[in-house]
Amino acid sequence: MKMIKNKMIKKKNDRNKVLKNLLFSLVFVTVITIYSPVWATDAANVVVEKFTAFQNLLGGVISSIGSIITLWGISEWGIAFQGSEGTMQANAFKRIAGGFVMAMAPQILTAIM
Repeated sequence: MKMIKNKMIKKKNDRNKVLKNLLFSLVFVTVITIYSPVWATDAANVVVEKFTAFQNLLGGVISSIGSIITLWGISEWGIAFQGSEGTMQANAFKRIAGGFVMAMAPQILTAIM
């Protein structure tokens, strides 16, 4: 009889331990769930800031190259006026337009987004 009573007490103690562990796990998961959006937001901000810095750097480089190409196209257009071929003038206009688009790339990207 005493042995059966001890087994029942042991089962009850085991059940209590399981319930305590389950309750602790539930509380832990609830706390983590409540505070995790803040962590996720901070992590997203870090990624967005790095991407924005890279985007600004790349936009500056492309804009600088576009300015150089535009100046090259303007000088080529001036030289094309001395020749008799219309193709040279058309190519110069294409170079000016392409360089202008490259120079305005950051503003175009901002307008699109």
